Amino acid sequence: MSQRVAVRRSLLLLSLAALALLPHPASAAEITAFVSGAGAPNGQDAWGGGWGGMLTISLLNVVHLEIEGAHQGGSSSQTDTSMLTVAGKAYFGPSIGRLVPYVGLGGGGYRESLPGRTDDGTLGLVFAGVKLKFPFGLVIRGEYQWINLPTGVPLGMDHRYFAGAGLSF
Repeated sequence: MSQRVAVRRSLLLLSLAALALLPHPASAAEITAFVSGAGAPNGQDAWGGGWGGMLTISLLNVVHLEIEGAHQGGSSSQTDTSMLTVAGKAYFGPSIGRLVPYVGLGGGGYRESLPGRTDDGTLGLVFAGVKLKFPFGLVIRGEYQWINLPTGVPLGMDHRYFAGAGLSF
């Protein structure tokens, strides 16, 4: 009798694992809002919290194209400082059930505002992240970005991280 119970439990666990790995219906686009943090080179205390959003288009549910806009505020010691960024991104992210790990590249522009001056330029991104897709189109995601700004930028930023929530449609 106990052997039957063990077999039933094993079958139930295998069935639940298989159900979790089943592919979700493909969606063509996502819109996401996020909150972020950032860091400066050499551990400078330069950046505080930020926010932003992105629009993602998926091709064949593996290749994703994205437009991202973000505002990063200065730290408590840099209260009048901020950076606006806009980036185009492309990434590879195959679905593993409802989980989508991804890596990609991006590029765009920035506008850094400091007391009494501004700086504009281009930036490059290398990033990695993960999405978790829920029923009814809910998407939760986290991402880490390595940011490449030009030499001579007044206040550097070498990485940014965020957590976001959005809808796929």
